[in-house]
Amino acid sequence: MKRRATLPLGVDVGTIRTRVALLELDAMQRPRLIAVAMRPTGDDPARALADAVAELPTHERRCVLALGIAEATLRAATFPPLRRRERDRAARFEAGRTLGYPLAAATVRVVGVDASRCIIGVAKRTALDARVAAARRAGLRPLSVDNASLALSRAFPTADAIVDVGELGTTLILRDDPIPATRAFPIGGRAFTTAAAVALGIDDAAAEERKRNLGLAGAGERVRDALVEQLATAIVEARAASRTELRAVALAGNGSRLAGFASALERAIAIPVSAGALPTDAAALPADVVRAGSPDWALAYGLSLWSLAV
Repeated sequence: MKRRATLPLGVDVGTIRTRVALLELDAMQRPRLIAVAMRPTGDDPARALADAVAELPTHERRCVLALGIAEATLRAATFPPLRRRERDRAARFEAGRTLGYPLAAATVRVVGVDASRCIIGVAKRTALDARVAAARRAGLRPLSVDNASLALSRAFPTADAIVDVGELGTTLILRDDPIPATRAFPIGGRAFTTAAAVALGIDDAAAEERKRNLGLAGAGERVRDALVEQLATAIVEARAASRTELRAVALAGNGSRLAGFASALERAIAIPVSAGALPTDAAALPADVVRAGSPDWALAYGLSLWSLAV
C-alpha cells in the first residue's frame, strides 16, 4: 500500500518530557494521527529528540518546534499604510516598548493580516537558537518555530479557552482575533508536588508518586486552589470583556490531569471544563489511547498541523 503524505513532525520539547507527533494526510486530505513518541528530556534535548524520532515509523525529518509564553510573545498592531521596511521598523519599535529584556536580544517577525493590521512575533534569540540547534543535532530539518498558543488553538479548535498546566507554570489561552490572548501564572505541576511534599514531610519523588496515584488528597490543596482562583478571575474578566461567549474550556498539559482540578475550575467559573480531546475518528491509535493522551500530546499534534494553517 502506498504511504500517504506525512506532515512535518510536531516537536514539543518540555521541561520533563519531549514529545514528537507523526501525522499524515488521509485520502480526503484530512490529518490523521499515526503515533506519538516520548522520551525524558533530561539535560540533552537533542538526544531525547533523536531517540523519540527513531521510534516513529517514518523517514520524515521536517519538523515544527515551539516556544512558550515565557520565551516568545505575539501581539497585534495597527499601523497607517506603510512600506514593508517602514512597517517592520515600526513593529520593532512597538515590540521594544513592552519587552522585559533588550530588543537586541530578541528576534522580531512581522506578518500582515490586512492593509492596516499586522501580527508581531517576538522571541528570545537564545531560546530560539537553542531549540533549532537541538533539532538539527537530532538530524531534523526545522521549518518553523511556532508560538505554543497558536499550536494549542489548532489542536483544540472548538475550545473557547485552553488552560495549559505545565511543569513550571500555567498558561491561559483565550481565542481572539487575529491572535489568541494569553495570560501566564507561576503555578504548575512542580508547585503541586512541592506543596504535597511539605504538607506530608516526604521527599519530592514520593510526593510526585502520590500525586499521580491519589491526587493531592488533602495535602497541598491550597496551591491548587490558588491557581484555580487566579484562572477563574482571569476567565471571568475575559468573559465580561469578550464580544463572544465563552462556552467551553479545554485542559492541556500533564499537570492538568491532577485529580479534582477540572471540577474545581468548573465550579469557580460556571463554564464546562474538560480534558482537551484530539480527534479519535482520524487516528491510527485506539480511541481510548488518544483520549487519554490528548492533554499531553496536544502541543506536538498542533505543531504538526502548522503547514495546513500557513
